[in-house]
Amino acid sequence: MLITEFLLRNQYSKYGSWLKAQDPQTLHDYFGHSMSKKSIDSLVKQFASDPKNNHFLVAKIEGKWAGTIHIASRESEVEFGVIVSPQYRKQGIANTMMDEAITWARNRHYRHLFMHCISWNRPIKRLCEKHGLVPRNMMDDSEANLILQPPTPATFFKEQMSVAMRNWLALIRLQRLNSA
Repeated sequence: MLITEFLLRNQYSKYGSWLKAQDPQTLHDYFGHSMSKKSIDSLVKQFASDPKNNHFLVAKIEGKWAGTIHIASRESEVEFGVIVSPQYRKQGIANTMMDEAITWARNRHYRHLFMHCISWNRPIKRLCEKHGLVPRNMMDDSEANLILQPPTPATFFKEQMSVAMRNWLALIRLQRLNSA
């Protein structure tokens, strides 16, 4: 079963460890170039020093990280960076995370969402299109943009249901551990 959660600031190093465990092609598709472990450590340190503007939504299957969205915010804008481990692709994980992250961003009154799309990363381009982000070409790559609608009672309810589901599933896991 797929479970999502937002990382706390003191958990950001887990994001770095997970990134470093990804294969070189996955990192290349995500960043647009190769990334060394040292570069990833530096990047995560930068994120941790600015937790107000950096958030991480993690998707887990049976406790194992399947994918993440890095949400970088500034004023009324958010930028998403989506990555799913190869073994978990084509299972709707990126779609689920995008839906939850867009709701999260709307509920915090962000107005503009964008994603940088590497030219050869067709799955990310399709994900953007599916969620209404309009691509704009830039030197072989593209930036996909979406004007976020203001929050509604339905978006707040949707987010609270996600939190309630996470809490319920955590309780079930805890009960299983205690009974084992």
